[in-house]
Amino acid sequence: MSATTTSSRVPMIVGIVLGLLILTSMVLFSVVLPEATGDDEGSETHESLSFTLPDTLPGGYAAADLESSFDGGELAAQAAAIAEQQGGSTEYGNEVLPEVLDTSAVTRSYVVNGTEAVFVQVMQAEGGAFSPSSLTDPESTDGAGGITMQKVGDGVCILTSGATQMGAPGPTASECQVSHDGVTVQVSSDTVAAEDLVGLAADVFKAAVEPAA
Repeated sequence: MSATTTSSRVPMIVGIVLGLLILTSMVLFSVVLPEATGDDEGSETHESLSFTLPDTLPGGYAAADLESSFDGGELAAQAAAIAEQQGGSTEYGNEVLPEVLDTSAVTRSYVVNGTEAVFVQVMQAEGGAFSPSSLTDPESTDGAGGITMQKVGDGVCILTSGATQMGAPGPTASECQVSHDGVTVQVSSDTVAAEDLVGLAADVFKAAVEPAA
């Protein structure tokens, strides 16, 4: 599946610099996973996994905490500031997520096509408890958009729609969850299409959960 976005919108630098603040709020309402396996009395004990998110992922995704990820792009002049901010946010997230979820978990932000931010989380937990704080039927908003959910490939996605920079209604953000064998991957972006995020999640499983020897 192609990892390039189907959107023609060009996000502003603030979308990357402030993206992890949005990610933090996502953790509070949508990363509500079941208790880590092995905590309940009489339950089967599972070995704790170790996850590592690489510097690059298939499809041109490069870690936003590396200055080199912005070489030759529209944000090259701001690369040092963005990389520093994203590095600090990733470090903080990798401390908070395992502590709050009481299970192995990592997070990292990526950039594709030079400007488009994507946020990735990997957790040792079954998925399923995943939804926005509210749902809105887009057909009831007279074209103003809304927030809904749907299955996309192997994943479930929260889809936000509204007025785009072109003025017409369309997708403005997607957050998708995919779970396999007791591991959950969540990916989110305000520019990359849901179908591509689910495809990226499959690559994350291979890279982070089953790293090459």
